Amino acid sequence: MAGSLDDTGPLAAPKSPAGCDALNPAEWRAAMGFFPSGVTIVSTWDGQEPVGSTVNAFCSVSLSPPLLLICLDLTNPIRAALERARIFGVNILDHECRHVARRFATDPLNGRFETFAYRAAPGGAPQLDLAPVFIDCTVEHIHVAGDHLIVVGRGVRIEHTPTATPLLYHKGQYPKLGAPD
Repeated sequence: MAGSLDDTGPLAAPKSPAGCDALNPAEWRAAMGFFPSGVTIVSTWDGQEPVGSTVNAFCSVSLSPPLLLICLDLTNPIRAALERARIFGVNILDHECRHVARRFATDPLNGRFETFAYRAAPGGAPQLDLAPVFIDCTVEHIHVAGDHLIVVGRGVRIEHTPTATPLLYHKGQYPKLGAPD
């Protein structure tokens, strides 16, 4: 059937060319690190406790309906909470928030929100007060892809400050976005 998603239809995964070796994870990471990305804190609730993690695998999927995706390592400490809560927030950081990105990327998971003020709309995810852009989402789909989860979220609420300079991540560093041409 045309458009089929099974292993034999036109959307089936291509086969690797004969004689090609599997890609080395370090080479893959270096290649992927060449692509600059924004930096977010993905937040959710673990019962009554806010939890969050630094995530740079984030993108828009659809305008109608408003869908986005995030990717979480299968071992990410917020994974189970996000799967239970079925809601999450994407806090897009500005350039002055490198310290926030570093804090939410390191252990321990507990206490990450103790240093940073946050709020939440009724039924919504934790929203960092210092994030210039926040997107509240409900979970639409979760897919396992290799060593990560792809979480598709439906945007249900947005707050944003249009004048902020985004925090970027490139080759393990946080470069500043240059002035527009």
